[in-house]
Amino acid sequence: MFEAHHLEIIHQYVSYCVKKKDVSPTKFHHSTHPYSRKQSTFELLKKAEENLVIFSPRLLCLPDISVSFVEYSRIPLLDLYKEKKNDPNVTYVMALTGAYSLIYFSYGKRTLKYTKCTMSSFPGISFTEIDPTKHKKGKLEDMPKPENWDKLHWGVYKERKDPKRSSVEVGKILGVSYQTVLTRFREILKTCQIWMPFFPSGYPNYAKYIISLKTDYEIGLIEELEKLDRSSYVYKTNDTLILTIFFDRHLEIDSFLKLEKKGVIHDMRVSFPVDSSNIFYEKW
Repeated sequence: MFEAHHLEIIHQYVSYCVKKKDVSPTKFHHSTHPYSRKQSTFELLKKAEENLVIFSPRLLCLPDISVSFVEYSRIPLLDLYKEKKNDPNVTYVMALTGAYSLIYFSYGKRTLKYTKCTMSSFPGISFTEIDPTKHKKGKLEDMPKPENWDKLHWGVYKERKDPKRSSVEVGKILGVSYQTVLTRFREILKTCQIWMPFFPSGYPNYAKYIISLKTDYEIGLIEELEKLDRSSYVYKTNDTLILTIFFDRHLEIDSFLKLEKKGVIHDMRVSFPVDSSNIFYEKW
């Protein structure tokens, strides 16, 4: 689909967006000069998004979100999935088979303490090389939630979850100047992260697994996942990690089974996504 040097440029763009919290292709081009022509950079990034090597960036903060698990049922709970999908208080819902039939996130008592789209490495290691015990034991720190945000902060956050959207356009919607929008947006960025996945083989070409587990090596596990060449999605609710892992082949789940056998992770439960809905993308 893409040659290695193209993927390196695309990966550099993702890294630039996440670390700088700046999603401007123009600024990226002038900062890194991947091509002599700016248009060539734009065309490559557009093609990458069209082929789902990257997703359009999204702004993500972590307000009070509750995570709910619905245990396995012999048939997909499609009626409940549809109900949660249409519930304005639900921000993310997954219909599953396997250990769970449904996992959903909704506004309420804060049990979702951490979330991240891992920053991958390119090229990366294989799943068999993942070893959280290379690191010290350590738990992930709770992410801060928005503090002292007024109604306008939340309005700007809602309208600029796509951070490429212009402050002028948002200002017209909210009835304020673009300078006011930009000021609030910069304040919001202090609490928020840029969520931007990278899938060098293209998102549809991976075997997707939802894995819940517990471990004393939470930080080490995340650092190991960041050595892979593709993104993983990480959520922490209470003392449980929920991982969305993208395997090249189904048999790669053995890498996690071996970690469980060694006692590095425990209480592992595996599910397979049937469908999903969230407030950021049509699919995650």
